[in-house]
Amino acid sequence: MTTLRDKFPNYFSALEFIISDKNPVKGSDDAKQISYYIPLKNFNKGFDFYELNRSQFGIRFKVATMLGLKTVVYTETVIITVDKSYQEWIDIILKTTINHFNKEEYQALKKGYVKKSSNGGCLGLILLITVIICISLNY
Repeated sequence: MTTLRDKFPNYFSALEFIISDKNPVKGSDDAKQISYYIPLKNFNKGFDFYELNRSQFGIRFKVATMLGLKTVVYTETVIITVDKSYQEWIDIILKTTINHFNKEEYQALKKGYVKKSSNGGCLGLILLITVIICISLNY
């Protein structure tokens, strides 16, 4: 099966040019995705992912910032159907990353603020109800 790198060689060259000085780590490189990640300086388990993902009608370039398994913020392009020139990919990647890094969620993360999930309260309530039901059924 043909890899995305084979179908979009100009993308790979442009991405490599942009992120090579940041010590990227390859996440995947196959027919469905090309992914590299760069550790965040202020977070032990935080990463910026640079991905080219296959979609139903083409591909999308995506930048995602994650803490552990939680996506904090992501930015992606519209569907692209053909390989662009090297310079066009440079422009697409830079425009997308600038847009991503200027998002409110990313700026807050840089300042050390992380949005807390509200699922903890709901999960705790569900567990409490489950325990009460189990106790009630045993008596």
